[in-house]
Amino acid sequence: MDNKTHLGLFPLRIFLFPGEQTTLHLFEPRYLQLSTDCINNNECFGIPYQGKTTLSELGSLVKIVQILKKYENGEMDILIECTNNFKINHFENKNDQKLYPMGTITTLPMYDFKPTDELTTQAESYLSLLLDDNEEAKTPELVSLNNLINLVNLTDEEKIKFLGFSEERKNDFLIKKFKFMTILLSQEKMVDQNFYLN
Repeated sequence: MDNKTHLGLFPLRIFLFPGEQTTLHLFEPRYLQLSTDCINNNECFGIPYQGKTTLSELGSLVKIVQILKKYENGEMDILIECTNNFKINHFENKNDQKLYPMGTITTLPMYDFKPTDELTTQAESYLSLLLDDNEEAKTPELVSLNNLINLVNLTDEEKIKFLGFSEERKNDFLIKKFKFMTILLSQEKMVDQNFYLN
């Protein structure tokens, strides 16, 4: 799907990468209508990233994985998963047929992220320290982009910046994150073992 006309949109202050999941609590009639439409028609909806003052042109295309809970007052908890990131072409806040915003999007190309040897080494070093187990830290899943992103726990704003980086800059960015986290974790472990740093 490169373009899709009249896709339902739900602006939120969250940004997900493909494969990431989160839960949403729906209570506004327009977004309850959106989720019902998506479930009935087996469709995805878009979450444009809502910044502090402006709506970003970038967002997350998501599918509803599961309805977790339905409340007596009509509210609903759902589990969603990101399938793609996108750029908004056109945003319509009001629509004659629907309560919720709609628009057209262009999905961003999915690319095969290739971690450098240095990034893999830094990630393994951090995980070995975290898990106290060198073998478990070297599983093939370790170097998938999703896993690396989850490990460094990027903020939504960092994810959006990361999306625009070159392959080389993505690697450098993650290497610095892992180095910093390894230092912090080493210090925590030393304090836990009653070795206080001067």
